[in-house]
Amino acid sequence: MPEDRLPRRDRSALAAAEPALPASMWHATAGAPIAAPALTTDASTEVLVIGGGFNGLTAALRLAECGTDALLVEAGEIGEGASGRNAGMVNPGQFLGPDEIRKVLGADHGEVFLRELGAAPALVADLIDRHRIDCHADFRPVIRAAHDAASAAMLSAQTGQWAALGQPVEMVRGAELRALTGSNRWEAAMLDRRGFTIQPLAYARGLARAAQRAGARLAQRMPVTGLVRENGLWRAQVRGCVTLRARKVILATNAYTGALHPAFAQTLVTSGAFGVATQPLDTAARAMVLPQGHSLYDTHKIPLFFRYDPEGRLMVGSLGFLGDGRRGPEAWAARALARLWPGLPDPGWSHVWQGTLGLTSHGMPRLISPEDGLIGTIGCNGRGIAPNSYFGAMLADIAMGRDGPRPLPLEPAAPRPARAMRRAALDLGMRIYRNTTLLT
Repeated sequence: MPEDRLPRRDRSALAAAEPALPASMWHATAGAPIAAPALTTDASTEVLVIGGGFNGLTAALRLAECGTDALLVEAGEIGEGASGRNAGMVNPGQFLGPDEIRKVLGADHGEVFLRELGAAPALVADLIDRHRIDCHADFRPVIRAAHDAASAAMLSAQTGQWAALGQPVEMVRGAELRALTGSNRWEAAMLDRRGFTIQPLAYARGLARAAQRAGARLAQRMPVTGLVRENGLWRAQVRGCVTLRARKVILATNAYTGALHPAFAQTLVTSGAFGVATQPLDTAARAMVLPQGHSLYDTHKIPLFFRYDPEGRLMVGSLGFLGDGRRGPEAWAARALARLWPGLPDPGWSHVWQGTLGLTSHGMPRLISPEDGLIGTIGCNGRGIAPNSYFGAMLADIAMGRDGPRPLPLEPAAPRPARAMRRAALDLGMRIYRNTTLLT
């Protein structure tokens, strides 16, 4: 029996081990998996990329297109981590508005970040078009709905700041918003015309194939268990006694770094993100919920998000790890739908899955280089697709010695004390919030 259809009591017991829930909704429409067998002998490369998500794949693609020898290794299957488990909303930048981003990064880095990351969805669209990636790209703009008056004011301020930068962002309210959402629960929202949606696992696989065509070597099922620098080279030990050597390493593991390198692992507090998918909705149900086919997320501290997949399944998602065996994720999702779209018939449920994301102390990504020849960005903070598609290419440029303005300051490390305690408290708070405040 597939793990995503296990009885709730068994699924709850598996929730702490993320790989036990691999079959997300996206597997149904992602197409064929990548052919990238594990290496069985030692290997050397100019640049070793560790991690087969959006960040690592775009890095490998950029390196190969520039004629640099690149080897990417992935612990599991390409796109198996957060890249293939997320909501597939291609949003620019971060959740923060322009003024907040300038405050965090300073004027110089902040302006580069706003310019480059504001255009990152266009970069994703270009990659899709240039490499003919079949990932069901849907260019209807993304809705960010305000859950209360204070959030509406915050979105209005952000909209004004983006508009001042010439970005296609606008506020929608009242009847216009209700026509987009099919719900009376939101009175104001920001409509971001830079954003769009994709099938994220199909996008990851498309990037992988593009990297292979360009000449990059990709290998799956190769968990790196050790990473040390010796004699001017990096040595990566892979479970199974394979040794890899490289002049430079791009660490593209983000929330999945584990104990591989403390400068990266100690920077983050990890959290969960999960999705629950309905059976494909019929025409009448689709006319009730997001009837024009848009995707939506809201402004709660622990946001709700909704979107359709290419076969008409409705994804209901939020943050935090699963494991509520008493009520179950399907029951929680049913409550969310009943609150926002009362009268919707029971849709039936098809998939339940979760992933892991990394949260930084200031809500922005970090560019980390703790040792010579080792570099990576870390901390998506729930905004992974467009930023990591940009950051992967940026990291490749840095590894190749190419200069240019950077959207982030280069840091040797940014440790967060009491990470385990913070994670436990955060997860408990998320569970309480999503079962109380989020659904009232």
